[in-house]
Amino acid sequence: MAEEEFLPLNTAEQDSDTSWYKATAAGIASGILKIPEGIVSVAADLIDLGADTDTAASVEEFFDKLNPFEEVAEERAIGKLTEALVQIGVPGTMGFKIARGMATRALAGKKAGRSLKKSKATMAALNKAADLNDKNGYKRFAAAVMGGAAGEAFVADIDQIGTFGDMFESGPTQLNDDPDLVGREEAARSLMNRFKFGSESILLTPFVYGVGKSAKMLANQGKELAYSNSKFARWLDKYVRAPFSPKGALTDELFDSERLKEALKGKDINRAKEIVDNITKETDKMFPELKTMFDQSTRGEKADFMKRLNEILFEGDLRGKINVKEISNLIKQMKITNVPKDSRINLVNSLNNARKEMTDLMDILDANTTGVKLNKGAAELKALLKDRVNNWIGSTYKIFEDQGGMFKFFKRYTPTAEANRNAVNFFRVELAKKAGDVGFDPAINKTKYKVQAQNEVDRLIQMVSKKKRPTSLELKDYINRSMEGRAGEEFIRNAMKDTNLPPKFIRELLGEVSDPRYSIFNAMTNLSTVARTSSYLNEIAAKNAQVLDEGGRGFFWKNADDGAKAVNQFETGIELVKINDQLAKIKGMKSIVSPFGAETVTTKEIAEAILNANNVASGLQGFVRGEGKEGAEAAVSWMYRNLLLFPKGVSQMAKTIFSIPTHLRNMFSAIGFSGANGILFENPKILARAFKEGIDVSGLLKLGPNHPRAQRAYREMLELGLVNQQVQIGDIKNMFRDIKFGEQVYNVDSILRPFMARMKKLGAFFQGKYVAEDDTFKITNYVVELDRLKTQVGKGRKVNRELLRYIPEEQLNIKYKNARTDGFKGTYDEFLDQYALKQEAANIVKNTVPNYAFVGSAVRTARLLPIGNFMSFPSEMIRTTGNIVELGLNEMRHSKPTIGSNVLPVVMEKSGKIVKNNNVAWGTGFKRLTGMATFTTAGPIALVEGAKAMYDVSEEELQALRRFVPEWSKNSTLIPTRAEDGTLRYTDFSHSNAYDVISRPFRTLLNNIQDGQASDQQLLASFVNGLGEAGSEIMNPFVSESIWTEAMADLTVRGGITQDGRRLYTDQTSAGDKAAIRFMHLGQALAPSYKQFQRIGQAAFGTPDKRGEILDIGPELAGFMGLRAIKVDPLKSMGFKIVNYQKGIRDARREFTGGFFGLLKGGIVDPNDIIERFYKSNRARFFVQQEMFKDINAALALDVNSFDLEDQFKERQISQTAFNDLFDGVFQPYTPSQDIQDKFADIAQNLGENNPFYEAENEIYRMADEMANLSLDGQFNINLEEYLEKELPIPPLPENVTSAMPNQSVITQGQNILNNNLQTNASGLTATEEAYLSDEEKLIRRRSRGTIV
Repeated sequence: MAEEEFLPLNTAEQDSDTSWYKATAAGIASGILKIPEGIVSVAADLIDLGADTDTAASVEEFFDKLNPFEEVAEERAIGKLTEALVQIGVPGTMGFKIARGMATRALAGKKAGRSLKKSKATMAALNKAADLNDKNGYKRFAAAVMGGAAGEAFVADIDQIGTFGDMFESGPTQLNDDPDLVGREEAARSLMNRFKFGSESILLTPFVYGVGKSAKMLANQGKELAYSNSKFARWLDKYVRAPFSPKGALTDELFDSERLKEALKGKDINRAKEIVDNITKETDKMFPELKTMFDQSTRGEKADFMKRLNEILFEGDLRGKINVKEISNLIKQMKITNVPKDSRINLVNSLNNARKEMTDLMDILDANTTGVKLNKGAAELKALLKDRVNNWIGSTYKIFEDQGGMFKFFKRYTPTAEANRNAVNFFRVELAKKAGDVGFDPAINKTKYKVQAQNEVDRLIQMVSKKKRPTSLELKDYINRSMEGRAGEEFIRNAMKDTNLPPKFIRELLGEVSDPRYSIFNAMTNLSTVARTSSYLNEIAAKNAQVLDEGGRGFFWKNADDGAKAVNQFETGIELVKINDQLAKIKGMKSIVSPFGAETVTTKEIAEAILNANNVASGLQGFVRGEGKEGAEAAVSWMYRNLLLFPKGVSQMAKTIFSIPTHLRNMFSAIGFSGANGILFENPKILARAFKEGIDVSGLLKLGPNHPRAQRAYREMLELGLVNQQVQIGDIKNMFRDIKFGEQVYNVDSILRPFMARMKKLGAFFQGKYVAEDDTFKITNYVVELDRLKTQVGKGRKVNRELLRYIPEEQLNIKYKNARTDGFKGTYDEFLDQYALKQEAANIVKNTVPNYAFVGSAVRTARLLPIGNFMSFPSEMIRTTGNIVELGLNEMRHSKPTIGSNVLPVVMEKSGKIVKNNNVAWGTGFKRLTGMATFTTAGPIALVEGAKAMYDVSEEELQALRRFVPEWSKNSTLIPTRAEDGTLRYTDFSHSNAYDVISRPFRTLLNNIQDGQASDQQLLASFVNGLGEAGSEIMNPFVSESIWTEAMADLTVRGGITQDGRRLYTDQTSAGDKAAIRFMHLGQALAPSYKQFQRIGQAAFGTPDKRGEILDIGPELAGFMGLRAIKVDPLKSMGFKIVNYQKGIRDARREFTGGFFGLLKGGIVDPNDIIERFYKSNRARFFVQQEMFKDINAALALDVNSFDLEDQFKERQISQTAFNDLFDGVFQPYTPSQDIQDKFADIAQNLGENNPFYEAENEIYRMADEMANLSLDGQFNINLEEYLEKELPIPPLPENVTSAMPNQSVITQGQNILNNNLQTNASGLTATEEAYLSDEEKLIRRRSRGTIV
């Protein structure tokens, strides 16, 4: 077999160098030319129908010569699709509009007797549109649908586009493709096909219209849907808009306040972290970690020093400054131990800063209470505030930190020996008092009451340990209840009466943590939660009052009657709930005075959204956390949390935070976010300054705490909601929060062993850098967007002060004061302008760059499922991409109404005057849209086309290469390169392009169309297949197995076989080896990405990899950045493809004998069933062989030797004949073996029925005869109906005939025909049997007929 003898991989794109944009333009032009062709063709068909001529053929030939664009368009899938959309869309839309206009006029003139007539059948098909229109609107819509269908009947390429009937190979709209008809019969066929094609739109248009109407409703009405009188509109809001919208059921005002609250909490936590980091940095200098790890005395000195700092911090009135004398003594102590001056200053400043931050938060809490009317005197109010502070700033205890999480059954808190001894002695004394043992002295009698006292201590520890990080007030109540009726109850109760603090011996017993870092972080986190929540509630109450004063609906109402009127409850049935009852579920509400009255109500949906935003778990989240669960429910929750979600979170963390290549890809993605907003097209000086600011403020290149100016700037960015919102990290952090892992951010080395503390710091470092990489470019974008806005203001654009509308005046004054402190020189009015611009710039970045704060509740909740990987990222990519396009268009839009486009640089106003576009942001919008087009489409295409030109790679080679890449890369952007030896390599650019999630579905669709075009598949079938696969690409991050779940499924569900078919072990693998393989497989899912380091090492030292290949250092270094050029080995890949081919052939055969519709189950089988299953079995077989035919041609296109291919097939037991047929594109149909035929005979004999196979046999072999002429380069064009036995109706006897004898001549004629069909030759076989049966089967058949013995 000659090596050159192969068909092109893709005849549709053979020798094609047509660019995508040229094909698109040609598709538009060809589609326009085909509109008149369709109209003229219909006229020609009508002439042919009447005159029995072939005018239509001449018309087609004429237009083929007239249309030079069709051939160019069809060289690429995008051209073919564009051509079809134009020729369908233009006449269909025109018909829709014309018919609607005619219907409007007909309805208006109905009294004059003019009306639209519609058939009964058509009206039945239009019933689905009734809900979308009122009575007259419905009639107009129905007429428009028929008009659109009529327009679509004029499409020129109906046979090439196809119908849904063709796709399903059945139904009334399946086209007639008989090629042998001429004249009148051909005209009738053509006209009927046009009718079928147009009729499908009658059914589809109402559906498409309904989807469009719903989308328009969602876009235009937004939150108003929640209050609509329409049940459908409210359903649409609750189950479609709200779950996937960042705002959910919250109004704009509530959502903005919620985001501000979370941003301020983030700012407070970040400030606490800064202070803690500063203390850690200085104490690490004083007490080096390696020394404290191995030196017990040094560790003790450090603990004493930390305890001293903690005492100074919390001594005295927390609202005042730290005691100066204590600070002075601390400085003296540090001088004596030779602590450097800078370190002394930093430590003292850290303590003062911590005190100030706590004081500020307490002041916020006080301020929010001041405006609330309380029925309390001044003394009571002061006591209330004091209780709040004591409740939220208290000691932290090891007993609550050492509960062990998922290891709690193996890890128990144990107090120190000294703490246990002190507690035992206390209870010994109290037991003696209770017993009346007046003279008892524990120092003298060292054993009396000791056992009972130890039991009391153990019991107290056991009971208290059940509490999960209680506040001081909760701990006080819990200890009091634990001590009821026990020795020492009165003493302990009195000791805690005023301070809420347990006695010292109990604090020591519970493992009180005396570390200022822990205390600062704990206190500031708790205070921030309650203070910011208090501010939030007061803010939304004030906003509600303002909205109501301005005549708006509002979102809270003072009583149920007002609420019912506001939401039109009688019509809508919207449920109202008391807001205070719902707020009571929020953490810390016991210490917050609600600004709402006791009868104030809101909608149930708003209340649930507020609770969800404030981390009150419900539904799946509540189940995962196990809150309120007992018994079996609690056990199931624990297992789900720790056996599925915990490993899922660890595996995701390992593949992101601890993966250096992923860090680099994170950087590339962030650059893409800047590029897609046109940031990279700005003045290089502005861009350089912005990038420098981003690096500086984010601390990307810092190993320790950032400098004070950068810290202040970062806190401002946090308040604006810009930073610390990296999407993947948000998924991981919130998952760990839900599974109760690492609830406290800071576990210091007095709690964890020094080595584990070090490892935790390492993880925090990598996490911080992962976030910093994202923050760097968000800050860069922010600085550039702010500069853009300032430039626009300089050109006359007004500052949008409306953004400051809901910020209280006193807060703005504080911000102005702080700005002046930081060096701002302008007036208050200038400050307001600047602050409004900052808010607007921040909003732009938050809406155009992925931000975890804007992920919808449905996607956030879905992270708790065992499926899906980082679902928030693709959902945010979809949101922000749409926002970029919308913002860019708004920035380019002319301010006055125009004729034609209003976004061009020169526009025509309604007056007819041509003017320059007056939008001062036009240039920004143009850069933004250009950036989006570049990073989603033009950029990847340019890289591919450039690489093809540079490395002389043809389109045919690229498409051939695509058949040998892994499944996950099949629809990726593949950049081809050549090695020095000429072998092809590819780089999967999609892994490094964040916007691939947007462009990939469209690329998948076009790949499917192109693939179908190569096989002469009708466009509609290819389009629908492409839509399905494109939808799968979109849904893949949401529904695919997570990293951990996939590894588990490999070992359990798939029985040791990976998702891509790799076998991990066999039945013969020893039990020990199986256990080791399973352990290593699961371990790899939890381990950081390390293989690229291994490959670089192998390439650097020339060590062969496990396949024996020597790796090149260049591609492996590029792989470190996610851009490795992967070698393609088609010959090796063919081995795997042949295995899949053999499985496909077996599965196709089972379509005849087995499966759900299996013919050999033992029941009665109709001959037509056998014929139909034979057809479907061979149809499946055809597609399997066709894919292998394409693979063979792809391998040949990549210069694989045909003899080497032949050897591959021989090694896998595929015959020479089978290979030759596949090579030549000849289809080998399946015919049932003699064994299968005998089984049919046995079943029929057991049932006492005729053998159905014998009755179907002739048609089967006749069909096989036709199938043997099919080419694998074409379609499976077999008409099943031609082979099925038709049931002829039996006509009734005439009334005057009572009996009738059959016509003997007819019977004789039928028998002669049957005998002729079954006539055997000299060998005793029919011609069909002689052609298709094997020698062994022929022998068996002759014996069954008795022609041989």
